[in-house]
Amino acid sequence: MAFDKKYIIIKESLGLFLKYGVQHITMDDIANKCGVSKKTIYKYFNDKSDLLCQVMKLKANELKKMMAIKQQSNTNALKELCGFFDIMNTTVTGMSPTFIMELKKHHSTIFLELLKYKSKTILPFLIQNIEKGKREGLYKIDLNTEEICQAFDDLSRIIFFNGFNNSINTIKFLNSLFLHRLVSSKGLEIFNEFNRNKMI
Repeated sequence: MAFDKKYIIIKESLGLFLKYGVQHITMDDIANKCGVSKKTIYKYFNDKSDLLCQVMKLKANELKKMMAIKQQSNTNALKELCGFFDIMNTTVTGMSPTFIMELKKHHSTIFLELLKYKSKTILPFLIQNIEKGKREGLYKIDLNTEEICQAFDDLSRIIFFNGFNNSINTIKFLNSLFLHRLVSSKGLEIFNEFNRNKMI
């Protein structure tokens, strides 16, 4: 019961923080959203920073699990990568433009942990995906995997962390550039067929 209540507080706080930013949300707002008292919240969390830290851990774990499911689904690298892009697009769509900027300005420790997460989880996922795509003949064999992943990371860092307002169209454009840089002629045929089937 206690675990359920703590989870509900974290989950509801996540929605509020992503939608409105961290600074605009008070512990009263969170208590009202969860239908509990502030005293109950402070029973589980020392302060808002502690709550935010656990909120980000929950979100990171959710993303990690979804990415693992994509890797274990026995699909080809191209579908795996498209599934990853879908996860990232959904995440960005529900995120306030001010959320990342407030993390960077007011919660630098958590912001740095977010950067570490990208390096420890997302980049290894992409590297494994590219190597898999090469073996399957879906990606260009002469690609320098580390270099192209680093370029993707640098561009995504600019979009996410330097005030581009997390435009979903910008994210989709970056994803499209990255994917078309990867695919071989065989991969492009499969990708086009995959898109046609999605529209049916």
